[in-house]
Amino acid sequence: MVDNHHHSSCQHSHGHSHGAHGLTTSRLALSALMTGAFVLFEVIASLRAGSLALLSDAGHNFTDLFALCLSWYAIKLSKKPATDTRTFGFHRASILTALANALTLVVIAIVIVQQAVARLLHPVEVQSSTVMIVASIALFLNLFIALALRGEAKHSVNVRSAFLHMVGDAIASIGVVIAGAIIHFTRWNIADPITSLILAGFIGWSSWSIIRETVTVLLEGTPTGMDVKSLANDILSQDGVLDLHDLHVWTIADDLVALSCHLLLANTDLQSAASVVQSVKRMLSDRYHIEHATIETECGGCDGERYCSLGAPAAIRTQGSGS
Repeated sequence: MVDNHHHSSCQHSHGHSHGAHGLTTSRLALSALMTGAFVLFEVIASLRAGSLALLSDAGHNFTDLFALCLSWYAIKLSKKPATDTRTFGFHRASILTALANALTLVVIAIVIVQQAVARLLHPVEVQSSTVMIVASIALFLNLFIALALRGEAKHSVNVRSAFLHMVGDAIASIGVVIAGAIIHFTRWNIADPITSLILAGFIGWSSWSIIRETVTVLLEGTPTGMDVKSLANDILSQDGVLDLHDLHVWTIADDLVALSCHLLLANTDLQSAASVVQSVKRMLSDRYHIEHATIETECGGCDGERYCSLGAPAAIRTQGSGS
């Protein structure tokens, strides 16, 4: 039996990501400072203007501040080395942070709905000019921060959760500006809570994709978009591979996918087995971007299928199959 593990590609990619992480943490820190200052300004302005839509936007901006700080901390934490008790290091911190950020979006959406319903029942006069000016400033600030984070958001669910906060708040600011304009020209103050309800719906919807993705990772689910059947067939198509079983593919953290499997080979001498394993790993890296693969080779199969059941002892499985 040969148990072979691949490291060289991982080392290269880790070195590249450390440089990207340094730039990203700096951008997140600056974005957090800018957002924190603006949140204080917007809360004061919303109270003076009597606008729930503007106060809702300030609340969403506060969750942006929370999201940016969490994302910054998660990246710093993920740089810590592995330990005896955490052999994968702290990579999952970014996944937990993304989930926390998404859940805060859901909470703020619920609060906005409650306040908007109260305003619909008891309308309040709104200072439309203040609303439009402050919301316009918020729009430009959120767009600036979102553009700064856009590149890294494509590769990191953690940064993407913060990015979605900023994009969502930019859209929210547009809605607040429109509400202010409607109130200014028509004196229809009910436009303020109606806009808040629309924003709450958008906020809740935008959080769903992050919640779904992070929960899949935490449950050791197959990486989003990966076809395991095609992957298994590609492994079986490699020269020297007769069969495949005990195949597992899961996401550890952003851009870090792990795979383990057992291969039944036609020729099991050490040199031939090592050659087949390296060939399979090159294919996994080139086609599926899997750099963290553990592959065992054997001369005989097992009782399981390609995707072996986990959790039940062998004796129990044997008894169950005979009944």
